[in-house]
Amino acid sequence: MAIKFNANQQYQLDAINSVTELFAGQEALDQGFASAELRTDGALEGFEELVFGNTLSLDASTLLLNLRRVQDRAIALEDGSARPAIPEDLRLAVEPGTFSLDFSVEMETGTGKTYVYLRTIADLNKKYGYTKFVIVVPSVAIREGVLSSLRLLQEHIRELYSGLQYDAYVYDSNTLTRVRQFATASYLQIMVINIDSFTKDTNVINRTTDLMNGYKPIEFLRACHPIVIMDEPQNMETPTRQEAIRSLSPLFRLRYSATHRDLKHLVYRLTPVDAYDLRLVKRIGVLSVTKDEDLNDAYVEVTKINATPAGVTATAKIHKATRQGTKLTQVTLRKDMDLYQQSGQRSVYQGWMIEDIHASRDGQAGMVEFSNGRKVREGVGTGNETEQHQRLMIRQAVESHFEKELQLKFQRRRNIIPTDIKPLTLFFIDKVANYHPPDSKFRQWFEQEYEFVRSDARFRSLSMPDVADVHDGYFATTARGVPKDSTVDRDGKTRDTKETTAAFERIMQNKEKLLSFEEPLRFIFSHSALVEGWDNPNVFTICSLQDGKSTIRKRQQIGRGLRLPVMENGERCRVDDINMVTVIAHEEFSKFASDLQKEIEDETGISFTGRLSDLKKDKIKLKLKEHVLSDLIFKELWEKISRKTTYQLKFETQNVVADAVNRINAMEKLEPIKFRISKAEIDVKSEGVSGTDTRDRGTVEVIGARKLPDVVGELTRRVPLSRATVVRILKEIDNLDQVKANPAVFIDRVAAAINQALYNTVTKDGIQYTLKGDERWSAELFATAHQEDTVAKAEFVVPVSKSVTDRVVCDSQVEVEFARALEQRDDVPLFLKLPHWFKIDTPLGKYNPDWAFVLNEPTGQHLYLVRETKGTDIIENLRWEAEGWKIKFGQRHFAALKIDYAFGNDPKVLISPQYPRHG
Repeated sequence: MAIKFNANQQYQLDAINSVTELFAGQEALDQGFASAELRTDGALEGFEELVFGNTLSLDASTLLLNLRRVQDRAIALEDGSARPAIPEDLRLAVEPGTFSLDFSVEMETGTGKTYVYLRTIADLNKKYGYTKFVIVVPSVAIREGVLSSLRLLQEHIRELYSGLQYDAYVYDSNTLTRVRQFATASYLQIMVINIDSFTKDTNVINRTTDLMNGYKPIEFLRACHPIVIMDEPQNMETPTRQEAIRSLSPLFRLRYSATHRDLKHLVYRLTPVDAYDLRLVKRIGVLSVTKDEDLNDAYVEVTKINATPAGVTATAKIHKATRQGTKLTQVTLRKDMDLYQQSGQRSVYQGWMIEDIHASRDGQAGMVEFSNGRKVREGVGTGNETEQHQRLMIRQAVESHFEKELQLKFQRRRNIIPTDIKPLTLFFIDKVANYHPPDSKFRQWFEQEYEFVRSDARFRSLSMPDVADVHDGYFATTARGVPKDSTVDRDGKTRDTKETTAAFERIMQNKEKLLSFEEPLRFIFSHSALVEGWDNPNVFTICSLQDGKSTIRKRQQIGRGLRLPVMENGERCRVDDINMVTVIAHEEFSKFASDLQKEIEDETGISFTGRLSDLKKDKIKLKLKEHVLSDLIFKELWEKISRKTTYQLKFETQNVVADAVNRINAMEKLEPIKFRISKAEIDVKSEGVSGTDTRDRGTVEVIGARKLPDVVGELTRRVPLSRATVVRILKEIDNLDQVKANPAVFIDRVAAAINQALYNTVTKDGIQYTLKGDERWSAELFATAHQEDTVAKAEFVVPVSKSVTDRVVCDSQVEVEFARALEQRDDVPLFLKLPHWFKIDTPLGKYNPDWAFVLNEPTGQHLYLVRETKGTDIIENLRWEAEGWKIKFGQRHFAALKIDYAFGNDPKVLISPQYPRHG
């Protein structure tokens, strides 16, 4: 299966532009120019090599101005106001002479961070001619993920950037010719390198070698002034690793992470809340498997091991007899303590004398040993330790998987999704021995539970593979191929070894294979230490079967299943009902949710409350009112709004030209570029590769003293108009001379103005919607689709009496208020939250309007209205420009149906007729 990528997701384009706009005004480098010349007096007389590197001509004041413009970009809010893209409290103060070219991009896990920075590389190359990029990663897992993305994106990048020539490879100390190639190639080079490959003097890259004519490989990288991209920089903040990054002599640094620890100049921010609310990732469901309180057995929960110079103690909870009855009470445990006495002499604790307390070590959870032979690990309780509990978690995971298979089958049958989706379930374990031998407990339990669930009458319509083919393990192995446990360091990070490297490679290489129905494997067991390597988009269920305190943080665990799933046709599924990852938790929902909330607040400073679904409680079945579907008023409304349309694009070129010319003439006058004039000669000497800085550190304005780029050619590549039309626009504008002041910014602004003019013309008179015969959305879908309608966010559900179901599910507070307003109006007898399958074709993709309702006139006439509710009534204030265009295209669709359509945020206005009435 080939995964398809969407090149037009606005949030990703915003992230890309937030970086490229930092360097607005930078002239494109001539790729035929050698920025540095390396000379050697080696055995070959006269031997010399050209090094093609990156240079920056903008001065600090221009760069700072660009940074503030990027950070000040307006983000529309639901109330119609706006906020800057980067709040003031997240901006670094810049003192004179201290501006560092070190920029942060924050993107939530699963939203395409790697895709964004790979596209950013291509854009920086296209706009400014930069050719040398080093992607620094902190671990093998992330390295393999980057290499996998490079492989999957190869064709996509070449389609987007026609004619782009580039090489991408991983640094290998056994193949130093790649380092020479990186330095001497005149076209785009992308090197991926693990931070630990160049932190020590003993690393090959930091040692002189005959293969590099007696010089250090890193000196060749340094001579290029590469643009350094740091993937997960919070894992590269030790002094040693920071010094290693500096040793590359980067032109500037770009840091990409969901969890920055040390923010630099933040230029883009997509928080977990943004990603969740915009449905850029799956929703999160938690299915808790916990044991009820049982006072008949001794219960001991070790919440924390405390290691101090005075000794090791443990904080625990036990059931203690008090005057008010038996209560769960916190106690401090010490060696030789008797829980029988501590519990108020409850007989169930007889024999529970503390033998020893072990602190956590080498990534392994701490543990308390008792005289009766029982051992309780940190983070668990005796009730949660039983094999019965783990087996039940396996059963719930298998059942959750089968439910997802069934849901996907129904959705495909009803054409809610165009092709099938193969779901995956992921189990994390911390002991390979629990799964690998044929007689291991997890393997046996899984196979028994799989057969048990498969025999359930609910799932007999599914054609599931044989149990022997449906599960497998992904583990590190010994030299003989025997699976083994992986290890983690004190911070819970996987230790990079040859064995874990091989395991990560297998995971990544099989990524697309696992999505295919030709591969029967659906249930995957993997070591908890390999959690970083898993990012398969079709993981819908995650279950951690660890014996002790989990080494997997909640956010890290959920992150394995956040990515939107991929259908069999290679496209992402964006049906909200489908996109939910279920976490099988061994703790109460409230505990899981509070732990996750704390992690997110600690890492981002923002609240994530109300965005998790307790699958024990929140699965509310929507009740269909079948009699409403038979009512005359529903049939009248559906008759009016259900017809499908097709569209044609047709516009007069002269209208686009006229609009574009007006927009370009109205542009703000461009100021001349301030350049740093510099010349550097870099020699290879016995001391190493060095550069002599002869530049004047002052700045001068340069006008007309440069070779102008191919303005027509560049604009033709960036706007969907012919070369002749672009030439016509440039001839008619009054300010073409401004291209001399700042060619790059001029081209950027002109391209934006032309595109805006094109869309404006298209929405005015260039798109025509016509009825598609008598083709309609079938009202029967209400009766079939409601079977899968469940509620995940109780606060966004409104009980109603005037719709086809007993509740309507809303996506925001704005929608909640509108639904309540409709429900309270006496002159609104019926309203619908239009279902997800009601989608209109537009040039930008499918559009799903929000509401349809009937309004009674005093005369007794019925009006039929369709409404889109947003947080603003000004279309330009919408967060994503594409939202505004889709609304405009929606207006054209409903105009063809003669239906009153409008958008806004005020229920009083929206419930009133907006256009001439079509009864």
